[in-house]
Amino acid sequence: MRTFTLIAFLLIGLSGFAQPYKTIKVYKPYKWMIGVHMSVIEDDGNKLGNPFDVEHTWHYLNYPTRLTVDRYFKFGWSMEGAISYNSYLESVRVDDTVGITGTNFSFDLCGKYSFYNLYAPRFRWIEPYLNFGVSYTYRDAIEEQHIPSVVLGGGLNIWVFKQVGIQISSRAKLAAYPFFWDSHASYFQHTAGLVYRTKETRVNRQDRSKHHKWTKQTTKYKRKGGH
Repeated sequence: MRTFTLIAFLLIGLSGFAQPYKTIKVYKPYKWMIGVHMSVIEDDGNKLGNPFDVEHTWHYLNYPTRLTVDRYFKFGWSMEGAISYNSYLESVRVDDTVGITGTNFSFDLCGKYSFYNLYAPRFRWIEPYLNFGVSYTYRDAIEEQHIPSVVLGGGLNIWVFKQVGIQISSRAKLAAYPFFWDSHASYFQHTAGLVYRTKETRVNRQDRSKHHKWTKQTTKYKRKGGH
């Protein structure tokens, strides 16, 4: 009897934990998300060898230079487009050379996978994700000016309020021309900024039925031998 009681308590406990896990799978965290970010590029020509050498390899401006638009679909998948602008600092290395000035303009189109739906609802304030896609970069002060590349990276959304959050991300842009990987044009980009999301619009089934009523025709039945 004690064994049966223990098993019953365990099953009740597991069902209690499983229920919120099922509900979060169909939860859509947003419909659209837009962001404004500070942007840092590390473009020293060392094939991604010094991603966090801030003093010698980081180029950045003291104001936001990156805009993003993100459209959520389902099951954690979304699509993000981004435009960013950076300026090369004369005192920081570019392609293993110091003293170069110019601009870096890039456009990214990436798929994103969010882990938002894989953990309990009480942790919805934090959202890690991975992204991958393609990018185009224009550098006006360097010999390799036009750079198509493959993007691999990840980031984290921290939702301070229901619709406003902080986004931190890093991505490697692997140059695909003239040779994939065998190029000094690959570089890192790190960003941090604010994001705003719009919630998914949900239509109440009762309201939907009011707007889509079928005209009902009353049918009259005659009794046998009557009128």
